[in-house]
Amino acid sequence: MYETAIVAGPLGFALGFVIGLTGVGGGALVAPALYLILGVGYAEAVALSLVYAVLTKIIGAAQHIRQGTVIWRVTLWFGLAGIPGAVLGSRLVYVASPSVQATFPFIMGGILVLVAFLMLVESEVAAVGSREKPFSPRKISRSCALTIVAIQAVVGIVLGLSSVGSGCLVILAMAYLFKMSAQEIVGSNIVISLIMSVPAGATHYLDGYVDVILLALLLVGSFVGAVLGSKSAMVMSGRALKLAITALLLVAGLATLSKAWTTTRQVAHAPAVPTIGATR
Repeated sequence: MYETAIVAGPLGFALGFVIGLTGVGGGALVAPALYLILGVGYAEAVALSLVYAVLTKIIGAAQHIRQGTVIWRVTLWFGLAGIPGAVLGSRLVYVASPSVQATFPFIMGGILVLVAFLMLVESEVAAVGSREKPFSPRKISRSCALTIVAIQAVVGIVLGLSSVGSGCLVILAMAYLFKMSAQEIVGSNIVISLIMSVPAGATHYLDGYVDVILLALLLVGSFVGAVLGSKSAMVMSGRALKLAITALLLVAGLATLSKAWTTTRQVAHAPAVPTIGATR
């Protein structure tokens, strides 16, 4: 526990800062960090990261609301449309068979790498980044509403299943579909993530296990980090902010895939445990 406390405090500060700076972190970074750095089991890492995301994003959301970087109309549409899927995905973590559960870390890592690639394309390929965006975040048309609901049905399930989605996938959708600045995307996304993470985190908390002591250790540095990160987002250029998000997602995704592959190989090559009464 002493070694965990030494690592968890600074880790919490770093994660809080990144959440405030980029809007990404609840699942895209916290769950992989717990899974990779602290060696927490997958289901527990997902549950803990969602509860952690709710508590830390309250601070980041409040700061972005004060800064005026939250566009409420599109934020509420995205947030509320994602709740049913978030609850369903959270339940799937605990009712799926062990063989299916073993695929969940690969899903998490794969999504992170894919989103990082698409974010890089949107930021660096001029023909993609400069194209006319189809929707305005301040006037939700019928086609826009249907698009949001369809996206969030998938994102919600992915969020509950892997704790990834409310940050990186929503940021990706906003970057490709809406006429918003990078700061508005980050600010709105943090509030959307908060709306979706509350029911998902509550479902995991009731169905699974959350290490309250580890959660408290992570939160010690997170509150200050979230405020500093939110303020830092205002002084970074839009391109720099998007590249920072891309780099974080790529590192987290590749590391998660590597850990999942290593774990799978270890299980596959582990000696079979003889059953009681088996013949010699």
